[in-house]
Amino acid sequence: MKTTDVAIIGGSAAGLAAASAMIRRYPNKKVTMIRNVVNTMVPCGIPYIYGTLKGVKKNIVGDALFEDAGVEIIAKHVERIDRKNKQLIFDDGELLGYDKVILSTGSKPFLPPIPGVDLKNVFCIQKDPTYLQTIFNALKPAKNVVVIGGGFIGVEMAEQIALMDDAPEKIRLIEMLPHCLMAACEEDFCATAEQELSKSGVEIMTSCQVKSICGETTVTGVELADGRKIEADVVVIGIGAAPNIDLALASDLAADARNGVHVSPTMMTEDPDIYSAGDCASKFAFFNGKPCGIRLASIASSEGMIAAGNLYSDSARETRGALGAFATKVGKRSIAAAGLTTHAAKDQGVDFVVGEAVASNMHPGSLPNAIADMRVKLLFERKSGCLVGGHVCGGDSSAELANAIAIAVQAKQTAADIAVMQFATHPLLTASPVGYQLMIAAENARLELQKG
Repeated sequence: MKTTDVAIIGGSAAGLAAASAMIRRYPNKKVTMIRNVVNTMVPCGIPYIYGTLKGVKKNIVGDALFEDAGVEIIAKHVERIDRKNKQLIFDDGELLGYDKVILSTGSKPFLPPIPGVDLKNVFCIQKDPTYLQTIFNALKPAKNVVVIGGGFIGVEMAEQIALMDDAPEKIRLIEMLPHCLMAACEEDFCATAEQELSKSGVEIMTSCQVKSICGETTVTGVELADGRKIEADVVVIGIGAAPNIDLALASDLAADARNGVHVSPTMMTEDPDIYSAGDCASKFAFFNGKPCGIRLASIASSEGMIAAGNLYSDSARETRGALGAFATKVGKRSIAAAGLTTHAAKDQGVDFVVGEAVASNMHPGSLPNAIADMRVKLLFERKSGCLVGGHVCGGDSSAELANAIAIAVQAKQTAADIAVMQFATHPLLTASPVGYQLMIAAENARLELQKG
């Protein structure tokens, strides 16, 4: 029987981050990464396979960096972890002995409980290159495509399908909420994203609910709850994901379908030799410590690093909880956010003050391709003055501004702190140093907080 020091089960964001951390921290340990797909996809790059990249193979994470560092990669399915004998049992009956395990089996696409989800040419988004190629093959001759779900995956998929060579004649995006991206972004920023998406040729249908997917063996259309029927020869479902706990349950590890594999803040399961990280692991919110459903590659990477670092360490690192930092680009607009939205803050009973600022994303604003109205919106808790959320809409620097906001939230920076922080600026890259949106928005909030 073969053995390894550390078996990482799952090869996406958490597994890759864990393997990288093992290489750096414990170079003398034998690491084996096991995945049930031939290649690892860049998870957040999946929508761009169809429009921008125009090929599945262009979105694959290479194995060479890990293999050159001594990580063994096995493309097989683990059926069960024999915790008593410390062995992985593969579906072909082979065994692999281990000292430690990092369980990073990710998530499974959530399929709505409606008739027709099992019809041919109805797809969800899976991190399997073979399956993603099947979607590509179905989209090429399609004339009418319906995307169900207006979150990040749905919006990005709809836009990228519109950018395909010989794109479908009709692309409709169906979202049950009043706006796309509404769970993560401010409402007015959502409206901006919808305007950009409409320019690409996507018809957006919000406040709509799908009743059923029609067809006998192959999809022919979608029926809405209000009785309307929409023609479709391909349907793509992107309405979220659920933690993949199948292996955890088969191995008698505590887990539940809603939250995932039960872990401590150090990412340890009830078995001290098994840690779990990524979408399959349970989460708690950064702000209130309550169970949390935010599942992102950035969170998975952080957890993978924490889990790997704790395997053989006497001083354990802990996750501080899921903050939620998002970014996307629709058309010519980038939208990013970190922390609470105004809606979420109200739901959680947070008394907050808003500071906003609008300026060109370059200086002077007459520079080519400048976006005149790049906007930053910051939320500060009234009592403490601490930043609890921030939202950006404008140019490509929006994502990095949201990252700065995420750091400031985690560091409990106040409006007064941020208003006088020192930042890098450049005419082609940022707003003017005297009109830098993050500083001005914080200063506006500080003045509001001073009013009491």
